[in-house]
Amino acid sequence: MGNLTGSFILPDVLPLNHAEHPDLFLEALSVAAAYGNDRLAERFPMGVYPHLSGYTGRGWLIGFDEACYYWERHGIPNPHPDFAVSGIDANLRHHETLREAVAYLGYTPQFLWNGESRCAADRGPASAFLAAAETVDQMEIRRYVTDCLTRRRKPVVCFLHCPHIPIVEAALLTGFDSEGEVVIGQSPYYEAPPGSAPENGCFRLADWEEEVVFIAGLGEGAPTAPEHHPCYRAIENALRYSESYTEGTKHYGLSAYDAWQAALLDEVGTTTGDDQVVSRRLLYHSSVAGHIACQKAFTAFPDYWQAVPSMGIISGLLQRAAAGPQIIHGLMWDVWQVVGGYWRGIEAGDAEYRLRWTNQEEIGRFRERAVRERAAAVIRRAKRTDAQAIEELREAKADWDRCRGQGTAHPCPCRDVPCTRV
Repeated sequence: MGNLTGSFILPDVLPLNHAEHPDLFLEALSVAAAYGNDRLAERFPMGVYPHLSGYTGRGWLIGFDEACYYWERHGIPNPHPDFAVSGIDANLRHHETLREAVAYLGYTPQFLWNGESRCAADRGPASAFLAAAETVDQMEIRRYVTDCLTRRRKPVVCFLHCPHIPIVEAALLTGFDSEGEVVIGQSPYYEAPPGSAPENGCFRLADWEEEVVFIAGLGEGAPTAPEHHPCYRAIENALRYSESYTEGTKHYGLSAYDAWQAALLDEVGTTTGDDQVVSRRLLYHSSVAGHIACQKAFTAFPDYWQAVPSMGIISGLLQRAAAGPQIIHGLMWDVWQVVGGYWRGIEAGDAEYRLRWTNQEEIGRFRERAVRERAAAVIRRAKRTDAQAIEELREAKADWDRCRGQGTAHPCPCRDVPCTRV
């Protein structure tokens, strides 16, 4: 790598907004794709992230993990409320969405799997992804990253092993030092070193190639044209990723609401447990509300729900379905108002507990069954709203599958022949 300059960093890269955007892959991809690309800003004036979240269906991925709520039984001191959409397991399980997201932004997906990564990902879930990715060594990982930064002037999205958490999560690489021996980037799991203000708070990591699991690259050249209208594909993805199921202690989709409210109403350990047990349960409860609020907030943008067939029937169903996530976002704030609003007690912790709940008054409120019953009632209402939105999406897809129309253009193709939809 002697042909590299000593150091390089892309200027003015936007910081990752993990506080509001729980899907770190989509957030990193949004920042990378929009960097130096004015056309994306024109195409997505409301921001790239919400469009990707809705189009890919990833915004419909929600979950509740009993092992995180009953943390003292399972030895999980730090919950991961975003597990349904973040981390290596979720992203390999839904690897099709990674490619769809890149292609939707107008780039050719270019995925490089690090065959020499220190983190040995489970080859079972990764098999389908590996079949479509190029396996490379650490030298090629460095060459790709430095070339993308210096020649194409693009940040690089990668999945980076953070052994101190531990987690493998999306990160954004924005520069390098010492001819590529040290990488510079953004991640909520790697802290910026002291004196890093000139680099916008980015972390610096030596021996970084071995921590990269794979790269999700923005390849040059136009991607393959999609088979379906983007709105239709958004419906398909929403229906697919809103599926309800349970695996071990983890509950997904509508099942997450059931497991969450059932855990709240379980008296064991909450009414009489010590403050440490109760405060960690309260922290996870609060985090789940925040996760669902943020996921739903970015499926509610109606930009896709235009130019669809059936003279307004399908678009009307879609507008009603799109209102569901907006309502759920508000209901999660109602959950917080009842108990667990993050402004009431979450503070930075230490190496053992990264976050702590310190407000004793709120801990006492959480012990009261009547308070938790009020929160559970809001959660049940959110589930009903979600179920209704999913049903309206099913109706919209069924009508679209039968309709020959093109938007609300006149005359309808079925004016003089039997309508295929009715």
